[in-house]
Amino acid sequence: MSRRASILGLGRRGETWAGLCLDAGFDVRAFDPAPNAASAVARLPGLRREDTISAAVRSADWVICSVPDRLELIQMVLQRAQAEAPAHALVAVASPLHDIDALQSCAMRPGHVMRLVDTVGGGVALDVTDRNGLDAKQLGEALSTELAALRSLCAANVTYSDGPDAESA
Repeated sequence: MSRRASILGLGRRGETWAGLCLDAGFDVRAFDPAPNAASAVARLPGLRREDTISAAVRSADWVICSVPDRLELIQMVLQRAQAEAPAHALVAVASPLHDIDALQSCAMRPGHVMRLVDTVGGGVALDVTDRNGLDAKQLGEALSTELAALRSLCAANVTYSDGPDAESA
């Protein structure tokens, strides 16, 4: 698998995930229609901002959806991402509010949808269901473990906020 990631939403959470993916050596493309997203791009050398979701996910292996925590918005973005991304792409939704069943319920390929969950102490876990096949679970775990390790290395220098107010509206 290539190392291409797409970040959908460049609020605080999305910017954090974009930075971690860049640090992990991913080719990272992002989409966020908000004008203030340009500042995240300026802070992250190597991040390429695309004009559409389609362009951002076109060749992604790993898509992180980090939009504001409104279920209808997340589901709409998730559906669009899966419609435009390669069939093998895994989509991880960074949402502290919505459970994995609600996220997978609207997906074209529910077995490729996971939820990134912050754990106590700043770690990261992946929330999956029986819909996720073994290959998807293993790949998702490997990728999230890599990002969690980078996050823990950066924790001394950066404060992460993943609460409900972490995103711009």
